[in-house]
Amino acid sequence: MVKLGKKYGYNINKIQEYEDLIWRGNNSVPRKGQLSNRWNYTFHGGQCKFYNKKHQQIIEVELINPPNFGKLDAWFVFKYLESTEKYKKYVLDVEWSEIKELINQLYKLGEIEKIE
Repeated sequence: MVKLGKKYGYNINKIQEYEDLIWRGNNSVPRKGQLSNRWNYTFHGGQCKFYNKKHQQIIEVELINPPNFGKLDAWFVFKYLESTEKYKKYVLDVEWSEIKELINQLYKLGEIEKIE
């Protein structure tokens, strides 16, 4: 989100600038487009989807609580794991609704780390 803000001249650490960036009526920020040579973005609902064209990786950001974006959605975490080469093997036979248990297993295996 920081890079998206910079692309369009907004500092997302300033709440008014962040709100201007994500505002649907802001004609200077397209609702979808290219962030960089590797990444596209799409605003949808209360989220912004980032898509890595090379690796086909998906990262979703809930557009609340800037600039930390601390809320994680189980479906979006699942889609990230499913689209990230390092984690694909772990989600092959897992339903998205089982993501909490999978995260705990990945933590125990040392594949991810706990951030407080």
